[in-house]
Amino acid sequence: MRATAFVAMLLAFAPLTSGCTKLGLFRRAESSRAPVGPRVGSPAPDLEGEDFEGKHFKLSDYRGKVVMVTFWASWCKPCRELIPHERAMAERYKNSSFVVVGVNYDNDPERARRVIATDCVTWRNMQTSGDDHPIKTLWPVGALPSTYLIDPQGVIRHVKEGGAIPDAEVEKLLPKRGPAR
Repeated sequence: MRATAFVAMLLAFAPLTSGCTKLGLFRRAESSRAPVGPRVGSPAPDLEGEDFEGKHFKLSDYRGKVVMVTFWASWCKPCRELIPHERAMAERYKNSSFVVVGVNYDNDPERARRVIATDCVTWRNMQTSGDDHPIKTLWPVGALPSTYLIDPQGVIRHVKEGGAIPDAEVEKLLPKRGPAR
């Protein structure tokens, strides 16, 4: 009887574990999994594509600024939960040399547009529809959400899978302001 209940419990949670594994929730501390995608200390590969208004832009357009690049999808619950934090950061640092750039992984651009509108996503987002999009080759992320913090020289300084980049990491990269007068 107890074995049957245990098996039933395992089967109930099985659909959840594949997503959780990608987010690192069940990863061992001594994991031999190699980091995926660009690494801290390396130059950020240029992102190039169209936003959801059909306008072309590149990551290198923001050289000289601190850039937080966030990879997300509308079907990804942790991605959606991160949007209010990202919106608050964009607002908090709007008068500085900080910018947020989203990279959307939806295969259906209309679904992404709905999330952008309903969740009040105010920063620019690049479309990457299709599995063979060049961004997915240059930036092979291991989980969604994945967030990269890039310094003004274009070097990756912080990477976070499955959560938010702390404000302290952003503030380390922003120019120091003099005392208030």
